[in-house]
Amino acid sequence: MTAEISREWFPEPARADDTYLRRGEPITSWLKRSTIPGAKECRHFLNENLSSLPSGHQRVLYQALHNRWHSAFFEVIVARTLQVLSAEIEIEPGSETGTRMDFLARFSDHTVSVEAVAPVFNADVGETAARRAPLLEIVESLAPAGWRVMVVKLPDLGPSDSRRQFKSTVEQLLQTEPPESWSESKDLIAKLPNGEVHLRLLPKHDPGRSERPSVVTEPALSAFDNSEQRIRRAIKRKRHQGRNVATPAILAVHATGISSEFHDFDLALYGREVALADAETYQIVETKFQDDGVFNRGGKEPTFAAVLAFVNVTFPGGPDPVLYLHPRFRSDLPESLMSIERRSYHANAETVVVRPSRKTGFLKQFGFVDM
Repeated sequence: MTAEISREWFPEPARADDTYLRRGEPITSWLKRSTIPGAKECRHFLNENLSSLPSGHQRVLYQALHNRWHSAFFEVIVARTLQVLSAEIEIEPGSETGTRMDFLARFSDHTVSVEAVAPVFNADVGETAARRAPLLEIVESLAPAGWRVMVVKLPDLGPSDSRRQFKSTVEQLLQTEPPESWSESKDLIAKLPNGEVHLRLLPKHDPGRSERPSVVTEPALSAFDNSEQRIRRAIKRKRHQGRNVATPAILAVHATGISSEFHDFDLALYGREVALADAETYQIVETKFQDDGVFNRGGKEPTFAAVLAFVNVTFPGGPDPVLYLHPRFRSDLPESLMSIERRSYHANAETVVVRPSRKTGFLKQFGFVDM
C-alpha cells in the first residue's frame, strides 16, 4: 500500500447526505453522494488501492467500476493480491499471438500471466430481487413514522403487472400512529390476487436516525447452489485466453454464490468422493474418488497451471485466496504464490491434498472496510 494517495478517485462529497445505499442504486453513485461513515471508508479503500496500481491503468479501472462494478472490483482485488505477494504487475500486456491476459506478474523468481473472471452466480436470485425491488421501494416510501418494517411476504408481481392495488393495500395497512414507549410489534397481513403481503412493524429505538432505511428485513431469497457449475463454465470460457502465452497461465476466479465455498472449487477442479452401496442391503461397501473435475480431464499440456480461487471478497473483506494446482503442470511457479494455501490432487492416494498457508491473513493488508 502506498504511503500517499496520488489521486482522490472518489473525493468526499461537497454536501452532507446521510443516506444509505438505495435499493438498485449503483455503488459508485452512492459513493459519490453519501457522507455516512461507511461510504467514507469505502471511498478511502478504493482510493488507496486504485492508487497502488500502475498509473496507466488506474483510470481504466476507475471507469470500469462505473460500467461493470462486479468484475472490475474483482480485478482490483486480483491486482492488489499479486502486488501484496511481491509481484510487479503489467496490465493487459500484448503478445505475439494476439492473446491478452489481464496481468503479467513478475516475481523475483518466476513470471506468470493471470486472467481474472467473476462469473454471475445464482442469476435467478438476481431476477427475483429485481422483481421485488419496486415493491420494497413502495413499502419504504409508505413506512409510518417511528416504526421499522420487516417485510415477511410479498406477492409475485412481474415487471408488467400493475402495482396500483399493492400500493393501495400497503398504504391502508400502514396507516398507524407512531409507537408509544410500551408499544409492541404489529403484524399486518392482506390477501392479494398475486399472493399475500405480510408486514411486521417494530418500534424504532432511534427515531431520530431517519437516514436509516425503514425496511430492515425482506423475504429470504432461496436458490439452487450452482457454484460448481459456474466455476467449470468460467474455466471453459477462458481457455482460449490461456493458450499460447509465453509464461505459465493462472486463472483467478471469484465465486460469489449465496452458498459458495472453497469446497466448490475442489469439486469443479478435481472431483468428489462417492460412496458405493450394496444393491440389496443399501449398506455402503466402498468409497472412492470420482476424478471428474476439469483439471483431471484429458492428457494434454494444461492450459492453466493453476486456479487462484476467491470466495465472496467484498468491502468488508473475505477469506484469503487458495491456489489450486493443475495435476499435469510440471514447471515451477513463484515461491511467493506457492506460500499461500494451495491444494492439489494426488492420483495414487485419490485425494485432495491441502497445504496450509505460510502467509495467513495477508489479504488484510488491503485495508478492508469495517462495516
